[in-house]
Amino acid sequence: MICKECGAYNPDHATYCKVCAANLKGSPVEEAPVVPEEDMQPTKRFSRPSWVVPEQVVKPVEPEEPAAEEIKEVAEDARHASRIRPSIVLPDEPEPEEPVEEDDAPAWTQKPASMRVESDDEDEADEPEDEDDEDEPVYNDEETLEDDDSFEYEPTPPKRRTAKKKSSPLFTVLLIAIIVVIVAILGMLGYLLLSNRGESGSSPIPGLNCAGADKASTDDPTESAAPVEPEQTTAPEADMTHATITDRVNDNGTKENVISVLVPSNATVTFVCPHQDNKVITNQNEYDTTYAVAFEEGIFFPNTPLEAAEYTATPEISVTRADGTSYQVECPSITYTFPALSISLTAPQAREDGTYMADENNVVRFEGLVNEDQDVKLAVNGVDTPVYVGGVFSYDYTMNTESPETITLVATKNNRVTTSTEIEVNPYVFIPDPMTLEVKDDLASLRADKSGKLTVTGTTLPGATLTATSDNTANVLCGTVTVDAEGNFSFGITMDPSFYGVSTITLNATKEGAEESTETFIVSRSYADKTAFIKALQYYEIPKHVTIQEMLANPTQYASNANGFRVTATVSEIINDGDETIVKMTVNKTDETIYVHNLSTKWTPSENIGKKYNVYGNFVGTYQDTGCIEFYGWFAQTAK
Repeated sequence: MICKECGAYNPDHATYCKVCAANLKGSPVEEAPVVPEEDMQPTKRFSRPSWVVPEQVVKPVEPEEPAAEEIKEVAEDARHASRIRPSIVLPDEPEPEEPVEEDDAPAWTQKPASMRVESDDEDEADEPEDEDDEDEPVYNDEETLEDDDSFEYEPTPPKRRTAKKKSSPLFTVLLIAIIVVIVAILGMLGYLLLSNRGESGSSPIPGLNCAGADKASTDDPTESAAPVEPEQTTAPEADMTHATITDRVNDNGTKENVISVLVPSNATVTFVCPHQDNKVITNQNEYDTTYAVAFEEGIFFPNTPLEAAEYTATPEISVTRADGTSYQVECPSITYTFPALSISLTAPQAREDGTYMADENNVVRFEGLVNEDQDVKLAVNGVDTPVYVGGVFSYDYTMNTESPETITLVATKNNRVTTSTEIEVNPYVFIPDPMTLEVKDDLASLRADKSGKLTVTGTTLPGATLTATSDNTANVLCGTVTVDAEGNFSFGITMDPSFYGVSTITLNATKEGAEESTETFIVSRSYADKTAFIKALQYYEIPKHVTIQEMLANPTQYASNANGFRVTATVSEIINDGDETIVKMTVNKTDETIYVHNLSTKWTPSENIGKKYNVYGNFVGTYQDTGCIEFYGWFAQTAK
């Protein structure tokens, strides 16, 4: 049914127009009565601006209220409820004129307000009505205008609104149809993409990800795959026999090798994956498609212990065409660098001489760390050794021979560079600890007092046993040696009252587990002065009473504490032998060389080299196989 008011199409059963709400079955809504112009003229005049015009209020003619059934039909046909409002709105103040569009017309040419129906959306878009317009007072010409002659009526056109074109139902239908077509196209594309997946259930160019070498072969190789859009290659010169490789890090932080290969239509590409099943993808498209397949870096690792840090792997790729023929795809090689293992030993400890020795049971304990974890395999001379958390290991190796052995430790792990270390170990041999034995042997400490007694002191190992003996047991006796907890020792020596001269003391030290040590030194008892020395002994002057040659020919006769000698000689050299000073001298009359042990506490020959002295002493023998006479010198007097 066509609306007689707006020309819109409505269902035959509709009572009211779904566009303008006009009564379709009854007579058209009567227009609001128009007040004659002369009735609108004021009867009285008053002074006010010429632009002010009286407001005109037009009451809309409300249509008859439809029955409940008719209202229900209108609600079902119309998307939005319609409402009626006055079509004449007088502005509070003039506004600039705007160009009149086709649908715009002066308010007095429009249909009555009762015939105008606008949707709620249009009401919201329009400028809001001034709610106070209905409450504004209406001028009463008879009460407010007093001077009819002074008033000239100047009608002011009503406020214009910017016309808004209403949406055409045909346009809405077309818009909905376009949206439906677009959704259908997108759905069809999604269906095609899903139906064209390969045998593994992946898209034409996914970032297929095979599990790394450290994972089990049953892991899903596409877990960390990043999809890559396929690209159709139509150029006939496209290279299908060469692949490319790029590196990347996925969202999980895992390094990946992405292999890109162009696969013919309906062909199958096979990637050989070491240590697990091969990766097979079928191009179900009717065009050549490039597949970018991402493999975790570990997929091409050797998974064996390595001898070198660098390892090169070349992925194997083959393509089988739809007709059954196949060809190999050349792929660049990948070079990986692997870390090396290390072994740090804390036992055994090397001895002072740098050698290693087994214990008393010929067992060598090896302890230390490897720089990885318990996954490292450690072998000691070919015997597997447990490695615990943190790389800690401990192993007791028993030597099989009485000869030195070279023991080798080898650490291995898959995808790590093997390392080894060698240690030469000696079988157990008892080696005693060194013995400490020191005597305070300065001249004054080893000189007996007037009564012929002295005390010898020194240091040794705590717990050591010391014994002292004299070469002249008839005249010189040694007491028992005592050793305290710190190793300090002491013992006394007693000489016969008639004894003057020198006695050699031998001190021996022993201890279980330590070396035996012996120390020799001389003790002496001197005469009060040279006069007493001359009187007490058989006195000889050299070469007046005896020559040096005669003494060398009969050493036993002259080498006695009962004989005393004097020789005049010049100091030529000083020899220090520990705390003992040996003076090398030249006999003045014969130019013969003699050696004198200085036993005088008052003579300092080192300060008088080249000076001539008269030396009084005892004959000892020859000095260190030099063939020269050796003396103990008790006194030294400057010679003229």
